[in-house]
This record gives sequence, structure tokens and C-alpha cells, in this order.
Amino acid sequence: MDLALKEYLHTHGKHLDPEDVTLIPLEGEGKVLDRVENLHHMLLENPLWRHAVHEADLVLVATHSQGTPTSILLVERWIKEGLLRVKEDDPKMQRIGVLAMAGISHGPFPFLKGNLFLRIFEAEAAAELFEFMDSETVVAKKYREGLRTVLTSGVRLTCVASLEDQVVPLYSAVMTSIHHPSIIRAVYIDAASYQNDFLINLIAFSLRLRNAGVDDHGILVQLSEVIAGSLYGEGHSTIYEEREVYLLSLRSLLEPPASLTPEMARKEPTLHPFKAKQRLNPFYLPWGMRGIADDIMARGDQVLIKELERLKRLYNEWNPVTKGMKEIKFRLEPVRSKL
Repeated sequence: MDLALKEYLHTHGKHLDPEDVTLIPLEGEGKVLDRVENLHHMLLENPLWRHAVHEADLVLVATHSQGTPTSILLVERWIKEGLLRVKEDDPKMQRIGVLAMAGISHGPFPFLKGNLFLRIFEAEAAAELFEFMDSETVVAKKYREGLRTVLTSGVRLTCVASLEDQVVPLYSAVMTSIHHPSIIRAVYIDAASYQNDFLINLIAFSLRLRNAGVDDHGILVQLSEVIAGSLYGEGHSTIYEEREVYLLSLRSLLEPPASLTPEMARKEPTLHPFKAKQRLNPFYLPWGMRGIADDIMARGDQVLIKELERLKRLYNEWNPVTKGMKEIKFRLEPVRSKL
């Protein structure tokens, strides 16, 4: 994040001296609530860090995987204890941004439950991650309350999924059940995996819809398992090595759209109930795609209508090779005319 900030400022003709930036590497192991407690005490025990958090003009939090609920709950605590300045009448009100990379907000892939790969890695902490698959569990409820506090305090949240993540589904990394104008969603695609085909464009299109406040009708959930990476791959980890991911979060925080008014930035989030399923209903994908098409036509948005036309062309040209992708094309055949 430090390097990305320097690059961002340099692009805009600005410069910060080293003493103007305080790096606070909060790290720890264990279950989410235990980590929150330990990392909070770690911060309080360091006077330099505590002062920096309270007095900074800009507070940037970069987090990955299990660190996402941990960081949200930490920020919530700092807000409630007055360490962060979020009140609009405070002349020193801070700009605060959280970058969640491959965040496990709705749990891991359901099919990983009981997997030996996860059992040998911090058994209790790994088992807890599956509790986030159900929004009614105790830890998921605490996380959602943390999100409510953070979002209504004006914090800008950037959620970036990794296309070939072998642990965290796309829908989990982009918090598909949470709706708020201060959340921006994106997907990281490694250059070696990028193809300008129908599937990639459908994912990008669905994310743009969510960023515009338009419902994706569950498309992101339906596509998540198809793009899951190999269990022995590196898709879950390579995301935090890409500087563009950090730059996106900076642009999201420092260059918000004109439509994001102060009132909208602090509105109550919509928290839909969520429960991950081992097996998805195959009929939901074409039904969701039809819903998107109908919504766009009803809105009369010419930009989105042209994007639908482009998706139809890409669909007709698409020749998937994997079993999962072939299944996606087959299931969408009945709504091709709607694209």
C-alpha cells in the first residue's frame, strides 16, 4: 500500500516525506474475534501507532482473506472508541478506506468443508471460516454489525476478488449480499489467465452493475464455482502482490463519483440474509440473466443496452473448453435472445 500511495501521489504531482507516513503491520493468528482483541491491544501498546491512527488525515487499511472480517471489526472498534475521527462536525474528520483482497466475507467454497488441506492449517480458525457461510451465525452477525458501523461512518470499502481463487468464492470476496454505495467491487485477473471472452466480460459486467447500484440477480453467485482455481494453485495469494489492486482502492477513496453525496456515503446498508449452498439450482442462472436484461431494458440505459448487445456477440463467439464453462453456455442458451 505504501508504494501504491507514493505512485498515486507522484502521478498527481504530490510528495510525502517518509515521516509523513506511518506503517502499522498488525499481524496475528487465531480465530477472528481473538485476533481483533490481540491486534487492538497491539495498537494501544504502541504510542506512535496510536497517535498516528488518531491524527492522520488519511487512514488506509489493506487486508486479505480472513483478515477482512478481522479488519472490519477492528475499524469498528476504533470508531466506537474514538481512535478514528468520523464525525462530520469534526474539523479533523479523516478519510478512511479499507481494501479487502479475497476477503472471506461469505465463507470459503462450501465444497472445501472437511478438506484435509484446511484441516491441517489452524483447525479452529479454519473451521470458523465456514461459519461466515451463514449470516445467522454469531460471528457472521458480529461481522455484519461491524460493516454497518463502518459504512454508516463514511468509510469507503473496496472489495477485490481473485479470478482463480482456490479458497474464496467470487461472491464471498465481493460481499454479494451487502448493498451500499460506498462499496466498490472488482476482480483481479492474472495476465496469464486473462481472455477477452464471454465469461470474463459477464463477470466484469455484473460487477459494474453492482457498483452502479443495480441488482445482478445472483449471477455472481452462480458463476463463482465455475471459475474456482486449483486447490494447489496460487490464485488466493497472488492478488496482494499486484500494485494496481492498491491503486484502485486509493482512487475509490480519493476520487469518488460525483453521485456519491455525503448523505449517500453514510446511509444504512442493506444486509440481505445469506446461506451458501453445496449445490446450486441450475435454473437460477438463466433466470438471473433474464432479470438483468429486463431491468436494463426497463431503465432504457443506452450504455448498458449496448453492453448487453456486446455480451450476446461474445456469447455466440464463445467456445468454452472446460466442463463447467460448457455447462454455463448450455444453461444460458434459452435466454440468448434476451442478451
